[in-house]
Amino acid sequence: MTGAPDQELDPAAYRAMVEDAPAILYLDRPDELSTNLYTSPQIVDLLGYSVEEWMRDAELWVRCLHPADRDRVVQEHRASNADRERFLSEYRILAKDGREVWIRDEAVPVDAEDGTVLYWRGVMVDITAQKQAEDRLRASLDEVKRMVAQRRDLAQRLENAQEEERRRIAADIHDDPIQVMSAVDMRLQLLLDRPERVDAHELGELAEELRSSIDRLRNLLFELRPVALDLEGLTPAIGMYLEHVAKDTGWTWEVIDELDHEPVPEARVAFYRIAQEAVANVRKHANATHVEVRLSSVNGGLLLRITDDGEGFDPSETPRPGHLGLATVTERAELAGGWCRIESEPTRGSILECWMPLGAPAETD
Repeated sequence: MTGAPDQELDPAAYRAMVEDAPAILYLDRPDELSTNLYTSPQIVDLLGYSVEEWMRDAELWVRCLHPADRDRVVQEHRASNADRERFLSEYRILAKDGREVWIRDEAVPVDAEDGTVLYWRGVMVDITAQKQAEDRLRASLDEVKRMVAQRRDLAQRLENAQEEERRRIAADIHDDPIQVMSAVDMRLQLLLDRPERVDAHELGELAEELRSSIDRLRNLLFELRPVALDLEGLTPAIGMYLEHVAKDTGWTWEVIDELDHEPVPEARVAFYRIAQEAVANVRKHANATHVEVRLSSVNGGLLLRITDDGEGFDPSETPRPGHLGLATVTERAELAGGWCRIESEPTRGSILECWMPLGAPAETD
């Protein structure tokens, strides 16, 4: 800015500048009550008080301070007065209509030639919108932290469940097929040592034991990952698993395919694991005679609905030991960004619904 040093600002222009500023400008006496000398008209829009009301009552400012901030701000104000240092504080103040307004209040002392303070010149700026934005950001960060912690917990629990499943499969392989094959190997060695005494009946028993072990290994491999999941798709793979389980349970089953397209491989595996775990849970605890699995495309994801006519249970009860399959199902779905819910009551069967993002359509030949 340029201009003659002795050129005075037009009083009307000065008043317009003060009254148009987006803040409350004020002058206070350097006394204990900070008696107000001047308050700009913006006080009306910001706090609802007239200039006359604000200047007439020296204690109005203190009374309007938010109760949670009052002691702190008054103490800061007194310290600034005593030290003749700049006053700077952010606090809440209650408007005439009860609104809570965040203020950034800054004032500096104006000294006389003899060094005494003539008055304090200050400005109060409305920072409510900024504080609200900070609160929203803080809440968002807290929510992100909560979600990250939840995901980490879900991932750990799922990893524990997967590790337990690996131990179970390893134990199954060791306790059945490997032991049988080891026994068959020993008996074959004995036969090789005395070939003249080979008995057809004994060979038949060995062959049957080998076939049984092969079937057991096939079943374990099927539980690990059915070939149909990659070659034929999600619905046929679930159907094959239901058929496999039905050989032991004797139940009837049905798979209803209402999918718009086949899920991508990663989603396909996740959906299959959930269906597998849910069906296994029905097998263990429901004593059902019929199971229906319905696959539907809903809201950009896949809705898996499994209905059984079994014994049912009270979902509000804490799961008993050995009845944690539904928790694993829920963890799998939530880890993939979905959800699960169960409807059931004693003697009325159960309905399990799980939804997860479907992903892009899988490529087909």
